[in-house]
Amino acid sequence: MLISATAPVVQLATKLNRKIQQATHVLRAEGFGRFLQLSAWSLSEPLRSVWLRRRVAADARQASSKLRAAERNRGLFIDCGSNVGQGYRYFSRYYTPDRFDYVLVEPNRNCLPHLDALRSENATMEIIVKAASVKDGFAELFGPPPERSGPTHQGCSIVFDHNESLYQSLRFSPDLVETFSLSQMIRAKREVYDVVVLKLDVEGAEYEILDDMIRSGSHRDLYAAYVEFHSLKMRTPERRRKRIAEFQVMDAFRKAGTRFREWI
Repeated sequence: MLISATAPVVQLATKLNRKIQQATHVLRAEGFGRFLQLSAWSLSEPLRSVWLRRRVAADARQASSKLRAAERNRGLFIDCGSNVGQGYRYFSRYYTPDRFDYVLVEPNRNCLPHLDALRSENATMEIIVKAASVKDGFAELFGPPPERSGPTHQGCSIVFDHNESLYQSLRFSPDLVETFSLSQMIRAKREVYDVVVLKLDVEGAEYEILDDMIRSGSHRDLYAAYVEFHSLKMRTPERRRKRIAEFQVMDAFRKAGTRFREWI
């Protein structure tokens, strides 16, 4: 009983300590103005979350209507950067398992038991322990220093400087992680499913992946895309360059008729 009672307190203290370390790093590396920018972005998250929830609900209703009129009557949701299943728990309330199968993509093997626990008789789920990329191969997995992360840390990436504004990355896993072409997966899945939806939260790797999707045309195979961009966590001037790229990506997807939402 003592362990179960104190565990939440320990978790809260650990999270608070990591936040303090992160704030200290930002202040030291980029100054008070940058610290205020990140703080304002964090404080605005509840409002952005409400707006996004409404958009996701509307997108899902329209997707279900499209499926009812479709020949195969089945959709697919690809969740890249599943971590321990936060995205699945969120989106499956809207893109429900009675109409959508799920592919969960997560390169951190420590997260696999958590994802396996999400399996049920009511959902068709494929779990891929690889990193979404632009090609098949292998890559290093990077993350924060050990004192600022745990085994299932949310911010792991195959991009070394993905969170450069918040911490200096280190190799997170001693082993290389396998990668695959997300564009090729989407193309293959679209031949089987009437509607394909993507959530992409891959800690800075999204820029190369999205550019590859646009060049290959696979962005046209998506009904909707929910993407978390990470330019805010990068250092100047890279942050400015990535922000310009984000607007170009959003424009290309929307011109293709794909619903595009910034995921938070």
